[in-house]
Amino acid sequence: MTETTNLAAKVLLLEHDAKQYQCLMDFCERMGLMAMPRSAPDALATLSQHKDLGGVMLAEDLPLEGNDSLALACSIHKLRPELPIFLRRTSNRPLSEEQEIAIRHPWTTGDLAQLQSCVERSIFSLRYPTELVNGVVELTCSAMCSMFPHATVKAESPYVVHDRIIFGQVSTLIPLESTWCRGYMMLQTEEGALRQGLMQGMGYEGVGGDLNFRELNHLLGETTNLIWGAFKNRYIPPKAFANQQSQVPIVINHEHKYISFGSQDPQLCVRYQLSDPRRPGLPPLTIVQRLIFNLHWSPEEFAVFADASSGSSAATGELELF
Repeated sequence: MTETTNLAAKVLLLEHDAKQYQCLMDFCERMGLMAMPRSAPDALATLSQHKDLGGVMLAEDLPLEGNDSLALACSIHKLRPELPIFLRRTSNRPLSEEQEIAIRHPWTTGDLAQLQSCVERSIFSLRYPTELVNGVVELTCSAMCSMFPHATVKAESPYVVHDRIIFGQVSTLIPLESTWCRGYMMLQTEEGALRQGLMQGMGYEGVGGDLNFRELNHLLGETTNLIWGAFKNRYIPPKAFANQQSQVPIVINHEHKYISFGSQDPQLCVRYQLSDPRRPGLPPLTIVQRLIFNLHWSPEEFAVFADASSGSSAATGELELF
């Protein structure tokens, strides 16, 4: 069995009890969760600021109007129904049908084993081989350095997300298919930041100035294509296809910047920061990469593929441009 990496995930933490707060902070650190403590009045605003969450933890007895947080849980579910909500129960009263739909993971105060089971079943339902995660980051950084030769490219620690909110205004989408996976890769960035980065001179000589949105789209598309070529060369055997050839609709709501691939599974996410070493004071360009294996995913089959290709000269890892 190939080694799997323990990726982190961001969770919104809404807890008022000092003892339970510390207990949950320790739990999050142990589980690899990046806790974002907030007060209840700030909860909905925080959702609008963070598009890459893995879930929400909240206490039932938060001091709110109505004497509990159940109405808040329903509001969070209405805004972001893909986020699992972990409710620390402080009463025995049954939940209404609406509340049960919103709160998929209630747990009893003090029963951290129950909470851990809920987290593992939802947030960490997919495991990603360390070799694959490191390889994707490596080839992506190499491709970005090729497309932005005057930028310093740094990858943040990979993590998993349940959010389906698109980052920025420019996105690309390309299919990924191998013997062990079928899905998509996305790159997302802010149009203004991308234009500013090129005006600073991060790209090739002569690329900059008054770039229109089509030229920016083309640049991010070429970057995506370069990453895909490297992925294909390293991870897709010749004439190899997954056994399942089913498809699911991809739903995009532009007004709400929402995209769904028809799966509730967590997505692998990496944020890349591109900075100009000649202008250290300027903000970096952020490009967000997501890998969505919504059609087929098997770490076991990846291990077989990795073992079979470890001695093969075909999988060189060199970049290919298509």
